[in-house]
Amino acid sequence: MSGVNLPPKALFLSPDGKIYPDTLICSGMISAELNGKPCPYAQNGRLPDLVPLDKNEPGYSPDKGKPGDLCPPCAKQQLANLGHWQGHGQQTFPEELLPLRLFKCRMWLWLVVPGLHDAEPTQLITDN
Repeated sequence: MSGVNLPPKALFLSPDGKIYPDTLICSGMISAELNGKPCPYAQNGRLPDLVPLDKNEPGYSPDKGKPGDLCPPCAKQQLANLGHWQGHGQQTFPEELLPLRLFKCRMWLWLVVPGLHDAEPTQLITDN
């Protein structure tokens, strides 16, 4: 499968506390919701590239964020920073992920995008 050795574009948070890269979830390799098939919203088994929200585009919703905020095109909703959900359902998340913006995808899975902080949703901060 291509893209396995690339850094994840997203990290999916499972209810059992495990964290999976987009290559495993979007490709359908381990997501029960996808029945072993690639996500219909994925691009080559990966999360689609982030796009700035545009209130004039079809499908725009304030639930996804404000105009100009970066958002996966397959997101259904943004849910604040992951830290806001620490302890929800007795889940605990790694400290370094807590400031990241949390999304719910169209398949109803939770995900964060490395480098997309909720405090600065118009910028993707990459580490070199």
